[in-house]
Amino acid sequence: MRKILKKILPQSLMRMLYRNGIIKHYIPSQGEISWGDLKRTSPINTEFGYDRGGPVDRYYIEDFLKRNSLYVKGRALEIGDNYYTRQFGKEHVTKSDVLHIDKNNPAATITGDLSDLSHIADNSFDCIILTQTLHLIYDHNAALQTCHRILSENGVLLITVPGITNIDQGEWGKTWYWSFTETSMKRMLTDVFGEQNIQLSCYGNILSATAFLYGAGVNEISNEEKDVYDPHYPVIIAAIATKKEKP
Repeated sequence: MRKILKKILPQSLMRMLYRNGIIKHYIPSQGEISWGDLKRTSPINTEFGYDRGGPVDRYYIEDFLKRNSLYVKGRALEIGDNYYTRQFGKEHVTKSDVLHIDKNNPAATITGDLSDLSHIADNSFDCIILTQTLHLIYDHNAALQTCHRILSENGVLLITVPGITNIDQGEWGKTWYWSFTETSMKRMLTDVFGEQNIQLSCYGNILSATAFLYGAGVNEISNEEKDVYDPHYPVIIAAIATKKEKP
């Protein structure tokens, strides 16, 4: 049927029917792509969409944390600030710590590099929230080893990392070392926590990845569109990693 319609209907009409949900599948012929606002060599916004209502990737990060908020409890550690600890842990958190690389940061209760926190005791935390940080640490394997060491037994690491992403044009650009895939995160977390102790979730599709790269705001594509997952276009890779002591 699609082949018949393609032969008898003009591209412009097929495009209109697709955009209005009347037909579910439409691929423009070669040379017939309608680029519109996307035919440009510079992004729409260079601030990850913060200036347009918020970044697309934050929708996925916060969905992951909301789904796993039961793990945000006891003594919790977050990087940079404790915004997500307060939002998702609430009264279940008995002590909230903030790690920052800059000792002059007023929000920090602990300063240092996550890849070498020798001044923090083993088994200190029930939960670590590590969102969008691992890619800024050159020795990311050492950082994961630190997370495992300072978690208490049955403590949980809630981690998100970028997949498809642009690179920050501000202060973080000079330490933006990595992007990740589901395969790389599974291998890295397995090496530290054990395969049986990790659960991975991935988020994104070609539309949300494109919107994120262009700097579109989170609400400039619908939640229904953001919720479609295509493993070939991951915007965010997220994982729950639980510390289990070896017998």
